[in-house]
Order: sequence, then C-alpha cells, then structure tokens
Amino acid sequence: MTFEKKFAEFKKELEKRNASELPTDLAMQVIMTDEDCGGTFYIANIGGNFAVEPYDYVDNTVNIAAAAATLKDLLAGKLDGPDAMFRGLVEVNGNTAHALAVLGMKKKAAAKKPAAKKTAAKKPAAKKTATKKAAAPKKAAEKKVEEKKPAAKKAAAPKKAAEKKAAAPKKAAEKKVEAPKAAEKKAAPKAAEKKTATKTAAKKPAAKKTAAKK
Repeated sequence: MTFEKKFAEFKKELEKRNASELPTDLAMQVIMTDEDCGGTFYIANIGGNFAVEPYDYVDNTVNIAAAAATLKDLLAGKLDGPDAMFRGLVEVNGNTAHALAVLGMKKKAAAKKPAAKKTAAKKPAAKKTATKKAAAPKKAAEKKVEEKKPAAKKAAAPKKAAEKKAAAPKKAAEKKVEAPKAAEKKAAPKAAEKKTATKTAAKKPAAKKTAAKK
C-alpha cells in the first residue's frame, strides 16, 4: 500500500475522534517506518483547530516514529501507549504527554441520532389525534339528530289528542240525533195501539144493534 492510501486511512480515523480534550498548543509529527508506505504527516491542535495533513511540522512539540500497523493498533485501543514505548514499538522525542493524548483520543459520541428518530416517530401520533378530533364532532352531530327524532314524535302525539277531542263532540252530537229517533220509534207503537183501541171501541155499539134485532 502506498503512503497516500495509508495516510488517507489514518486521517479518516482521526477525524472521527474527539479533539476537544487535546492541548491547544499540540503539534505532533508522525513518521511511518514501513518500506512500502513510509512517509511523514502531522497532527496539530493549534488554538483548538484540529488538523491532519501529509507534511512535515518543523516546530512540532513531539515527534514519534512507528510502523503503520503499530499506529493502527494504538488508535484502535488494542495496544497501550506506554507499553508500546517501553517495548520499543514506538520511538518518542519531545513532549510525551502530547503523544499519549493523541494516541488516547476517543471517538465522538453519536447519541444525537437516536433522539432525532424519536422526535420523527411522534408525527404519526399527531395524525391520530387529529383524526380522533375530526371524528368526535361527527358523532356529536349524529347524536343531536337522533335526539331531535323523538321530539318529532312528541309533536305528533298532541295532533292525535286534538283529533280525538274533535271527534268526541261529533260522536256526542250523533248520539243526540239518534236519541230523538229512538224516542219517535217508541212513540209510534203507542200511537198505533191507541188507534186499534179506538177502532175496537167503535165496533162495540154494533154488537148492541144485533142484540136489539133479536
């Protein structure tokens, strides 16, 4: 692998790290000792401006030299910085604290992404509440219509009562008219009886006449 490709890998990895805890005057020059990808680059945090570039840094605060694989293990946390220095895997010249600060950089926290997902998940809930609010007035309107129907029935009941009252006088009048007719019928037989009685009374003198002839 060439130096350019290996440097691009280290730069990408270092930019994922949290540089807020680094000293603001840090300038570390890194020398990769590999034959195929050997080269120099620097890691600086001057005035809080973190930078990783493939150049020499003459006024550096610390200078380290190590193989690319050793630097990769140090950044991944697989290898301890002081232990690597003690074993001779990393050569340090200058401010050792600056070197350990860079090699011990932690990855940036990514806790904000789940929070954004939770807020986005609340939107369907708002739609549900909106549909419930829209359905509630419809149900209330239906109930009002149903309540008005019995009122119409009540209004029809007085009409029937009025009709009954109006029909009652008619029946009473009819009964009054029928009553004289019944009286007339009863009086008619009596008159007929009187007529028959007068006729029989008129015939009796005729009987006397027949007796006189004897």
